[in-house]
Parts: sequence; structure tokens; C-alpha cells
Amino acid sequence: MLPPGACLYYGVANGPCITSCDDLPPEWVFNKKWGACSSICPVSVSKDPHLHLPHGGRADFRGKADTVFNLLSARDVTLNVLFELADFAWATRLVHGTKMAAAYWVLRTESGKVVTVEFRAVKLQPQAVLHEQGHRDVVVRPGQPAVVVDDVQVAMLTPKALTVVNKKWRFTASSSPFPFGKLDANKDKMLLDVAIQPLYNVDADVVAPHGIIGQAYDGDELAVDGKLDNEKSFGESTTAAQAEGAIEGSWEDYIMASPFATDFKFARFDATAAPHRDVSKLGGAVKPAVAAAVAGAMDADDGSSPAGALQA
Repeated sequence: MLPPGACLYYGVANGPCITSCDDLPPEWVFNKKWGACSSICPVSVSKDPHLHLPHGGRADFRGKADTVFNLLSARDVTLNVLFELADFAWATRLVHGTKMAAAYWVLRTESGKVVTVEFRAVKLQPQAVLHEQGHRDVVVRPGQPAVVVDDVQVAMLTPKALTVVNKKWRFTASSSPFPFGKLDANKDKMLLDVAIQPLYNVDADVVAPHGIIGQAYDGDELAVDGKLDNEKSFGESTTAAQAEGAIEGSWEDYIMASPFATDFKFARFDATAAPHRDVSKLGGAVKPAVAAAVAGAMDADDGSSPAGALQA
């Protein structure tokens, strides 16, 4: 179900507000990946890591080992992720890259409470931990009712998938196996896949979101592609792309001081007004936004299975 007042937008920037899951056109329902009420396939960061950006842009982002980066900074919401080194074995090649290992949310509720949520990608019994100042930590496990703090809801929807929802955003995080998990080099290894879905007309927000992902909700009808890593068909390679061309400033501008930090160069958590980025100053390839472009977020070509189906 959608929170009261939430909207689903199916591929049209500044398009009509859909208030009921039943009103979504069938072509915008992605049951396999995101669940029965997912609207447009959400933007995502997955695997090693590939960025599927708002409006249909693409980029790769290596980040830095043992470092926390900001994916989304919006009014009252921050999503940070931890990067770690990871080797990905394929049938005929080996990629020395990185993966996301944990996600950290900071959310200010409608009554002004600040809650944090932590979720780590592990093979056995992944769970989330919700913290609210002055209260004992709550462990969120599969099969239990959602933990609710004002307008914030946190729940394990499957044994491997977490959802964090408020009136404006729905996030999913999945503890996923490595691609080609049957290979000995990848066996039992896990990584984090995350998806971000606005539940309101985010492109028109007076506080324009930012972060590696969030900045692409920039109010236009354009998609911006950043640097992608060259994929070799055999041998060894090391990832290097840092989404150059698709993000403002340097990749280092998005490093966070701690997992639940909200302040950085482009922070929006406490902002009352903030402009969209200036796309003309980016170096990436600019193209018309394509509503269906983000459907590629399933990364079907990497030999992996999608994250577990999420039921709304």
C-alpha cells in the first residue's frame, strides 16, 4: 500500500500523480524485480556497482574501499552506503572492483524525531536495526510486522529484502549473491543492491535532492550518462570509473564522515531551499530522457538473478 498522499509516477517527469496501485498501466508494473506496486522500475545501484540514474542515465562508480558515500540527500532523508573491495569471477575473466556492503538511512519523521536504519548484506539471516534516540534499538526481522515511527515504516519484506518508506520515498535494499554464484570464487559471497523510488513529484521539489543518485532528479527531460568501465571478454581488469560526467564536482565530494552523517558538500537534509544542478556544467553525454531506460536496472547481462520480488 502507498502512504497517504503518496504518488507514483510512471516514467513521465512531472507527469500525473497515480494514487492507487490499481491505476498503474500494466507496462509499468515490474513484478519480478520490484513487486506488485512499483510504478516505474526504480533507479538503482547494483553489483559492482552500476548506477541506473533518474531519467535514464547510466554510469559506473568504483568509490573507495572501506568508505561511506552518499547516494541520496533530500529534505529530512539521507541514504549512505559502505563500499568494500571485491573480486568478481566470470567464466573467462576476473574483475577487481568494489561492492556495496551496507546501507545507512537517516530520516526525520513528520513530528521531528530522527531515526536511523542500518542494513548489511550477509548470507545468513540479514536483518535491519532501527535506532531512535531515547529508545532501545529495534531489530527488524523477516516475518515480523513493520516497525512504524510516525510516517516512517521499516520492514523485511522477504528473507533478503528490506524496505524503508516514508510519505515521499520508498527504498529497497537486497542482500544479493554475487553474479555467477556457482563459481568457486564467488560462492557464498554477498553484496548489497539498493533501489530508490520517489512517491511524490520530486523533480518539482523546492529542495532539489542531491547525492550520487539524487542529483539526477533535476527537473528536466534529460538523461546524463557518466563514465562506464570497459568490460573485457577475458583476462583480468580493475574498475576505475567514478561516474565522471554524470555527477557534480569530484567523486570524493560524496564521502561521508561516518555511516549516519548527513553533512557534506551537497547536503540537503536540513535545507529549506536548494536549486537543481546545472546540467550544462557536466561532462557526460546528454540525451532525451527515456521513461523505459531504467528497466535495464535488472542487470540481466551479468548472469545474476534479480533481487527478490518485493510485495508492496
